[in-house]
Amino acid sequence: MNLVFLCYKVKHYIRHMKYSIIFILSFFIFSCDDPSLEDPNSGIYEVIEPIQDLRQLSSIQVAINTPTNITRDINFIYNGLDLLSSIMETGNLNQSTTANYSNGNKLENLIIEEAVVPAVNVNVAYGNDDSVQAISTVELSYIDMAGVTHHKTLYIDPQNRFNRVVTRETDLSGVTSQVEELRLEYSQNFNVLRIEEIANDGFTITGYSDFTYNFNNNPFTDMNDIIRLYMFDEFVPYSRYLPATRLDYDLSTGTAILERSIDYQYVLDSEGYPVSRELSVTEGLMTTFYFEFFNYR
Repeated sequence: MNLVFLCYKVKHYIRHMKYSIIFILSFFIFSCDDPSLEDPNSGIYEVIEPIQDLRQLSSIQVAINTPTNITRDINFIYNGLDLLSSIMETGNLNQSTTANYSNGNKLENLIIEEAVVPAVNVNVAYGNDDSVQAISTVELSYIDMAGVTHHKTLYIDPQNRFNRVVTRETDLSGVTSQVEELRLEYSQNFNVLRIEEIANDGFTITGYSDFTYNFNNNPFTDMNDIIRLYMFDEFVPYSRYLPATRLDYDLSTGTAILERSIDYQYVLDSEGYPVSRELSVTEGLMTTFYFEFFNYR
């Protein structure tokens, strides 16, 4: 799994940047295997040498209800350094995203353009809040059409994984309020087992999502960690594998209530990468089927 180092319109921007799919090896990104899988009793969990064999996505098509009802077509373009340089999405949303990098291949900003609204410039800043890691936080920020500044801070754990995401907004008067806090719990083999939603008090859990996995190769792991977490969390790309199930619970009443369940069925190629997957998404008494088709360079 590659590891960290390397948020357009108030809520419309946030939602569609999230769904306007998709990242790349850069100076601060490492793709690695977990040595504990080879010897679970070794007690060795440190980051090992990055894998240089890239398996990069060229496009993804998404269909609803039937495999032929394509509603989204996402294409990925790379530069000469195999860094993702642009994402072009057509269908329900016509949007383009340009990724710009510094000389050290660190992601500097994302420019997101849609025909009917002004371009959004998402700036990326890297912070250091301790002496152990060279980079321990990543801050993404942009200003929407109303002048509200949106901040998303990604926190990095000692194993170079994003384990906490805090979203805030600063209004025109300069008052900052927290919108969301998520905490990610990982297994030893780098799969996200649970994502917890935390209240503004910093400790009350208001909801959570639980995941299970089967063995497969995640096509997002050869992308920039910041891009894939920021823009493609719907695909759950920040795990070593892609999920087999997802259960979303609400805890706001004090009792865990299942709000949504997702079952994922995969068709894999000879190397274990998904060629397609079918999602059965159940909310309330309604189930919707989605079909995703993955194509590679």
